[in-house]
Amino acid sequence: MKLRGDVLKKIRRKRGLSQTALAEGICTQATISLMEKQNRLPKMNILTAICERLNIPTERIVENSGSGINDQFNAIVNELIAGKYETAAETLNKIPVKKLESDFDKQRYYYLLGMVQVKSNKIDEAIFNFELVLTQFATTSANIYLAMTTAGMALAYYKRDDPERAARLTDRAVRLIDNKKLIGSLHQWALIYCQLGELYSNLGSYKDSKDIVERGIELCREHDSLFILDELYLIRGKDELALGEDKQAKETLEIARSISIARRESFVKDEIAAELKKLK
Repeated sequence: MKLRGDVLKKIRRKRGLSQTALAEGICTQATISLMEKQNRLPKMNILTAICERLNIPTERIVENSGSGINDQFNAIVNELIAGKYETAAETLNKIPVKKLESDFDKQRYYYLLGMVQVKSNKIDEAIFNFELVLTQFATTSANIYLAMTTAGMALAYYKRDDPERAARLTDRAVRLIDNKKLIGSLHQWALIYCQLGELYSNLGSYKDSKDIVERGIELCREHDSLFILDELYLIRGKDELALGEDKQAKETLEIARSISIARRESFVKDEIAAELKKLK
């Protein structure tokens, strides 16, 4: 693969970002400088996070990207969000796992495999693959998959009717995102806040759920992103209903409905409508 540093620089400037701002939470400013001036290709997790922040596909700044593995992984994520678990499994089966070279790609693969399995109620298999991510395929640089996988493990134990262990793992995932400078894209950070909010809500910790979801909402606002913003507002609205904050819940759910209309693909329109009916 060949990096187009000149294209990266042009896009960064067009977005109004300094090298330091683009690098924040992902890598060092020196890494961005080397990418732009010497076409130095960083590790794949860093490259992916940078492209996510710039809201561009990797192919925009990388020539001859080969197998398009990032596109396949992104497709699986979108299928999971849409609840298309069988389709996600089919897409996952097309990835030549034995040819994955980097630990980062192996982390992504086994995390997504675990998520497909936990959503399909194959709990033991999911836990096995989540453990692979956290042990055998852990990378030297901390990335968001540490927290995402821990949250996935929490979901697995919740579905196994072990709420105490699920709560401990959920708390651990929150500590990971609070205490470690994890490398991750905007979409990945939004997803982890959504996952943790849903976990806390399912566990009856509505205040904790509302707090963590609010962090995801602020992140999306900060970056002018609608990605799963309707889902974040939906969770917050449900939390407010559970806390008896009906007036605030109605306002929150109305915002969720408006965002779901604005998004090209929203998978929670019906659920938002159902929650609003409870307030009439």
